[in-house]
Amino acid sequence: MKIKFILLFTAIFLNLKLFAQRDTIPINTNWKFAVDLKGVGITQNWSTKDLPEAISVNLPHTWNVETATQNHYGWGWYSYTLKVPANWKNKNVILQFGAINHTSKIYVNGKQIAENIGDGFNQIKVNLNGEINYGKSNVITVAVNNDYSEKKVPFSNSFDWANDGGIIRKVALIVSGKPTANYIHVEPKLDLTNNNGHLKIKLGFDKPAGNLQYEVKITEDNQTTHNTVFSKILKPSWQGNEAITEVDLAKVNPWHFDFPNLYKVQVKVMLGNKAVDEVTTSIGFKDLQMKEGQIFLNGEPVKLMGTEWTAGSDPNYGFAEPDSIIIKHCKMLKAVNSIFTRMHFQQDELFYDFCDRNGILVQQEIPLWGPETPASADVNKIALQQLERMVNNFYNHSSIFSWAVGNELRGRDADVKEMIAGLMKRTADLDKTRMKAYVSNTLTSSFINHKNFVPDGASQGDYLMMNEYGGSWWQVPIAKISNYLDSIHMSYPDKPLIISEFGLCEPNFKGGDERRINDLVYHMAVFESKAFVQGAIYFDLTDYRTHYPGTSDTTKFKRRIHGVYDMYGKAKPSMKVLRELSSPLEVQVANVLNPEKKAPIPVTIFGSIGLPQHIVKGYKIYVSSRTDNWITQKPQDLPTLNPGQEIKMKLEKDYEGKAVITVVRPNGYVASQQEL
Repeated sequence: MKIKFILLFTAIFLNLKLFAQRDTIPINTNWKFAVDLKGVGITQNWSTKDLPEAISVNLPHTWNVETATQNHYGWGWYSYTLKVPANWKNKNVILQFGAINHTSKIYVNGKQIAENIGDGFNQIKVNLNGEINYGKSNVITVAVNNDYSEKKVPFSNSFDWANDGGIIRKVALIVSGKPTANYIHVEPKLDLTNNNGHLKIKLGFDKPAGNLQYEVKITEDNQTTHNTVFSKILKPSWQGNEAITEVDLAKVNPWHFDFPNLYKVQVKVMLGNKAVDEVTTSIGFKDLQMKEGQIFLNGEPVKLMGTEWTAGSDPNYGFAEPDSIIIKHCKMLKAVNSIFTRMHFQQDELFYDFCDRNGILVQQEIPLWGPETPASADVNKIALQQLERMVNNFYNHSSIFSWAVGNELRGRDADVKEMIAGLMKRTADLDKTRMKAYVSNTLTSSFINHKNFVPDGASQGDYLMMNEYGGSWWQVPIAKISNYLDSIHMSYPDKPLIISEFGLCEPNFKGGDERRINDLVYHMAVFESKAFVQGAIYFDLTDYRTHYPGTSDTTKFKRRIHGVYDMYGKAKPSMKVLRELSSPLEVQVANVLNPEKKAPIPVTIFGSIGLPQHIVKGYKIYVSSRTDNWITQKPQDLPTLNPGQEIKMKLEKDYEGKAVITVVRPNGYVASQQEL
């Protein structure tokens, strides 16, 4: 009887879902997979038959973490049997892939309906309208190739990360009424004089519809309250195929990396009085500007500090990371005080949602990487397509403040600079609300006082990004790093300088974690001595998997030992050093005659004047007996602390024994931890 009730409830639930304005239906289990070692699948028409010697897999999936196929760079095939309800004939049906690395052909019932060339990390949407048999079973087949093609970005084998092939992210069907919104782009604007907010809400359609209207509802999302701040039916205006409406909100709570306030924007698409589609996104109101060589967040001068994570580095998963592994690494970023990061290639939507909700600013890049990359027509075409997809897919994420168009290209060569300039221009056309950048490793090749000086490609961005490896990849005396930075500032005095990478890479450079710590401390000291250095990103969070030469490991374990954690997330001693250097405050403990006694602990706390630098507000201090039990203790409030300000406190210790002092951010992450 119980089983019958469950089946009846399930049937009712599924039936109700068919009447929703929009359903997102995951299809990630029970796919069939076959490796195509000889590359014969296309000529033998595998799309029209059962895949030979297929195994069942769940998505995300890559064959490059499996023992038998970890060194296979070529074709792999996937298939999925989908039962399509008859009433979907009047619906809009989209097949959405989180990412397929890197080139793919997509078939329905043996017919190729889409092709993706050379884009391994962007979301792909395929319209199934008219391509599926309604009321019947349909077979979706995907052929994937991850060879080192010259028709992809990153170009050939120029990149320094893993090359895992497969359907590496989740897949879903999006079913809605018609007309369907192809996207929602929301542009939030913060008025710094009164904290009022303004929203421009843009929905893209295949063609204009004159009798369209919106039911717009805006609510506080991740805040302590969840108030509805706006609810109204609005008539949009049309600009081409975009239906646009605007909303004013009074006294919004701004987005800040310690207070990442978000608002949920729900738009129900009404055709006359009938709801046909519904789209939802979350946004934050912030004002981030770079002016007069400084960074300002919501009017406050700030300096940024963070760490980069190279995804796909756990050998158990590779690029086919489940949600739990993505979140694990995001929390590791926060554990080392990251309020800033950059991503060499596009990530799962979940990563940006975490950054939105936990306070990490992101420079998001297309993976145009390495001096081997030519400024060819093929590369430029694929890069432009990746850029357009990237901006469209991630447009609403408040954490993303900048789009970047490449890393370590030949930034002094005329043909590459022309390609960078074209990508920069397209970036500005696609999104006028964010900044743009290019990450250089050639800024130190020539300075303004040199004969025939020509500006580096990085100068075309809104700020300068430079990878700095003095004492390792740069074979110069480390004392010369300071001079190089001064020369860059002299050459581009109006541009804020951000160090986009620094760190120690083993096995290319020996010395272990002890050298990594020394390298970290020295480089940070140099950066913090330069007022014009407005930010820095440590590379890397973890040791990371790579196909690149120069490593001693083999197969899926081939790696760069570059992180403050190992590939599996185990912290090294350098992790705590990075955390403290990346803290917005510094805790100094006065001499304690007997730390074992039950007595107040005198401390002095300074607001950081190095990297990072911002107002410290809403932080709490705990005194505990161990590093892992601070949350069980009663906190003391830390007064608001400005950069350079000094506060003296006596921390109450209500037990006997040694003490650990832990300072915690408003969003619950440890900002500093000192053991007496």
